[in-house]
Amino acid sequence: MISLAEARSVIGAAVEKLVAVAVPLAEARGRVLAAEVRADAWYPSGDRGTMDGYVVREDAVPGEFAVTGEIQAGAMPEQALAAGEAMRIFTGALVPEGGGRVIPQELAVREGGRVTIAEFPVNLFIRRKGAEAEPGAVIVAAGTRLGATELAMLAQVGAVEPAVTRLPVIRHVATGEELVGPEERPGAGMIRDTNSTLLGALVADHGGAVMHSGRCGDDPAALAKLCAEPCDLLLISGGASVGDYDFGARVLRELGFTIHFDKVNLRPGKPLTFATKGRQAAFVIPGNPVSHFVCFHVAIRLALELMAGGGVAWDWLDLPLAGEEAVKPDPRETLWPARVEVEGGKLVAKPQRWSTSGDTFSLMRTNALVLVNGGSPVKGVAKTLLLAAL
Repeated sequence: MISLAEARSVIGAAVEKLVAVAVPLAEARGRVLAAEVRADAWYPSGDRGTMDGYVVREDAVPGEFAVTGEIQAGAMPEQALAAGEAMRIFTGALVPEGGGRVIPQELAVREGGRVTIAEFPVNLFIRRKGAEAEPGAVIVAAGTRLGATELAMLAQVGAVEPAVTRLPVIRHVATGEELVGPEERPGAGMIRDTNSTLLGALVADHGGAVMHSGRCGDDPAALAKLCAEPCDLLLISGGASVGDYDFGARVLRELGFTIHFDKVNLRPGKPLTFATKGRQAAFVIPGNPVSHFVCFHVAIRLALELMAGGGVAWDWLDLPLAGEEAVKPDPRETLWPARVEVEGGKLVAKPQRWSTSGDTFSLMRTNALVLVNGGSPVKGVAKTLLLAAL
């Protein structure tokens, strides 16, 4: 049995980044940029005014000026600005040759063809050419996960088909004769399959991968047939322990996978199994939903991040514990479901009710995991892994 840190190290050494593909900008949200994007021009392309008002020479002094023209955003100035002259200018418009400062219109008094400016503000109200980026400057670095702001930056420099890491194809197989679909009413001794829905949503939240899910009961031959379908990441729910019907690792071996570990000093999730076959990765996950939730965030999510080629998120916060639920120690390294909230202007971690790993309802509003090391009781402040934005 290996530690969680050792398990993550093994996964990190075995999982490879997927190849890059070009996609339309509209399909790039949430994807990881595979190749850096550089500026194709000067940004801004020239000196631009940042206020509606009047542009004068930088060496001008307060007084009266002849208004010799007007410059709208998108128009090219047709003449240079001479001493004693001013031009009406609008936000975002190019500054004419000779212009060096913009006076906001509320500081100017216009009478016919002349404008009087009694004082100049300290701010020049001009964005200089290239102040944001020069041609060839890296705008978005490779390995960046593309959100709304990054997509806007790509649009600005005309990168309408960025190279991003290919989405992994994921196959998920739920084992267990006791499972029925969520739409069915379970008979005596049966339960609805929650793991397929849970994993599908978690995968969508962390990479938007293409996922195919199915069930095969407790039939090794049926499991082997489903697992033989091509994919980048294979997830088997159940069949991870040592019972008579726990044959996940056996099927993987028969299909040519190498088992890297099949036990982790982890609660919940001790029987977690990790295997590879060439560039393909596989996990056999303990069947209970809380185990699925924890194993996804500490192991499967790592594999997805490595395949995407983005940064590996594994940041702990030291947060005070709050709430009424007691965190019970265990000889194993425990990751206790918790809810991080703001109380009194500070973040606190509230452990969730957790009776068993089969208690799906205990995951309600969970957005963090509290670390309980090796049976030591946790009091006061605990190391907390934040799983999602507050």
